Amino acid sequence: MLILKRTGVLVVLLVYCFLSLDYCSGQNADTNGLVSSVRIVNGQPTLWVNGRQKSLILAAPYQQGPRDFNTFRAGGIEIFNFYLRFPWTGPEEWDFSRPDAKLDEYLSIDPDALFLPRILLPPGSWFGEMYPDEITRKDDGTPAGMFGRGPHPSFSSEVYRKLSHKLMVAFITHLEEKYGKNIVGYQVGNGFGGEWLPFNSFWETRGNQPPPTKFGVEDYSPASIKHFRVWLKEKYQNVQALQRAWGDPEVTFETAEAPNEVARYSPSKGIFFDPAVSSQVPDFLQFFNDALVDVLLENAAWIKEITNRKKIVGSFYGALWLNFPNLSANHSGQLGLTRVLNSKDIDFICSPYTYDNKQLGGPHNAQSLPEAVQLNGKLYFSETDTMLHVLKRQWRWGDSLHNPENWKESKALMLRDFGYVFTKGIGMWWTDLFGRNFNDPQVVAFMKKLKEIDDANLQMDKQSIADIAVILDEASFTFCGDGEPLFNALLTAQKQWELGFMGMPWEPHLLSDMDNDNLKDFKLYIFLNTFKVSPQQRAAIHARLKRNGATVLWVYAPGYIDQSCDVKNISTLTGINLAEDMSSGELHVDVTNLDHPITQGLPKDLAYGTDERVEEIIRYYDHQIYLKDPRDPGLQRDLPGFSISPRFYAEDPEATVLGTLAAGIDKPGLVVKKQNGWTSIYSAAPIVPSALLRGIARQAGVHIYS
Repeated sequence: MLILKRTGVLVVLLVYCFLSLDYCSGQNADTNGLVSSVRIVNGQPTLWVNGRQKSLILAAPYQQGPRDFNTFRAGGIEIFNFYLRFPWTGPEEWDFSRPDAKLDEYLSIDPDALFLPRILLPPGSWFGEMYPDEITRKDDGTPAGMFGRGPHPSFSSEVYRKLSHKLMVAFITHLEEKYGKNIVGYQVGNGFGGEWLPFNSFWETRGNQPPPTKFGVEDYSPASIKHFRVWLKEKYQNVQALQRAWGDPEVTFETAEAPNEVARYSPSKGIFFDPAVSSQVPDFLQFFNDALVDVLLENAAWIKEITNRKKIVGSFYGALWLNFPNLSANHSGQLGLTRVLNSKDIDFICSPYTYDNKQLGGPHNAQSLPEAVQLNGKLYFSETDTMLHVLKRQWRWGDSLHNPENWKESKALMLRDFGYVFTKGIGMWWTDLFGRNFNDPQVVAFMKKLKEIDDANLQMDKQSIADIAVILDEASFTFCGDGEPLFNALLTAQKQWELGFMGMPWEPHLLSDMDNDNLKDFKLYIFLNTFKVSPQQRAAIHARLKRNGATVLWVYAPGYIDQSCDVKNISTLTGINLAEDMSSGELHVDVTNLDHPITQGLPKDLAYGTDERVEEIIRYYDHQIYLKDPRDPGLQRDLPGFSISPRFYAEDPEATVLGTLAAGIDKPGLVVKKQNGWTSIYSAAPIVPSALLRGIARQAGVHIYS
């Protein structure tokens, strides 16, 4: 018997009263009978519409019109994801005729088509003209924006949130009453592309436009500063606590200011902001991300209320793998994934798949964390904007990817992309950014075949058999200088050049879920950017490792930050005595011991780190901006290499040395040590090679598939 367990459905409707009584409209739309939900089947989230399970293979035709819509229909697609854009011309002036025309055209072709539209609420230029204090600004007071667009509302603007609520009620009520029987749910969006990337996230130039003069830095509007001071008071409660945290005996909740651009990329200890010195920058960066998440969750709550919680709601979010031309997670707005996943108003998360090294020969991988999303009972969709041979278009504003040039190569890429989501039990939408990309009989026939395979296996048990978890942390980003280049090596290069080629399945998870009872026990854990670890988190990690005698690989600076930046914190977390060197340089490890079971069979000259495979990574890195200076607003200045401080090495006679941290240090940089019930391995350098990862996994009892 198949038991279906309904999750994430509230019996009691919550009334959200924000900012004024206008938010408590109590207005609910007629959903015309269509009800959608997320149910857990065989341990995984699944989509149900009117009591029937639906395939998670969708399509996203970006170009309006019947051509691409019909192409995807011929490919067996039933649910379509697309933008519903319309002009918002005054505080309570809007025109829904454009989205109506789009939906009417599609329904005239197929009255039974189902839609999962993207809802964005960007006001016109009138907003900045009427409310100059409510638009997002850079630290010099100029409006924040990119590609000549703007001004944009501040995420802290109460005026914008109040006005957008009125619009949301009007628009969703209109859609539900007119098209509700065809609308499966809604995807809330804001920021660049509706992906909840703030308005100054990108600053590379297009065409002959002049480069910007400041890198991605916002929000310094009066609305933001006012909100920041309220946020500080909620966090610290009393002014003495604020003064201690900021190392400033004069600051108060009424006078606290946001750190300027230079302060944001001027950390106090190497690449880190030491909380023993000041938490001003980490506080502001966390606040900025929180403010964005507040709006996202508020939008989702509004739709849930308007639809009587009968429609699924989701969003782009959680792009923690740093696939941004701005090279900084700190002003990405994405550092609230734990909050989003804990929300009862969110049913699905989506993100474009990683653009770095995604071409022929590269892996399909998510910008977000699909398995972490599933763990928390949500659906995950991969936006698969694969370029096929039909257009023969290489890639956006550069030639960083080798895309298909014939049907055989297109078929291989489509199979890879489908295989990624099918084997994980997650969803996808084939995305046609420029139109005609899928308009080929062989492409359409193959797409239909893949959809038929998915339809035939909707209730297959697709629970993960992965024995490897890769752990990321959100808060740790904010304790690093804004735009720190290390993350491109530590995260993106590690994932797209090594984890993707291990020959073993792995899952990304959040540090915040290490004490989640639903998280299964893995044989191998890889901790990448977990710099900020509290004593409670440390205890949860150790307890989990002991449960099944797991192995853990720690990379660079795990647990370095607690009340202060202290190498003793790393030693306590890893169980290996470590020391630090404050000189700056590359993180480079030479594997020197080939007699250990982990390293047996590896090449004699194996080395890895921030100075290895650099040209290859640059070649296939999105926009080819690996080792571009992220603090150069024009992204023209090249870095001579990575210059990282502090650097860490082992000073533990009980640890077995497998490699040396070179680049002027010449101390143990790759070591392994047995602990009480688990095994600890420390690597001073990132981009740990797939061959070495296989050796570590084999010793941990992980099956090597390939």
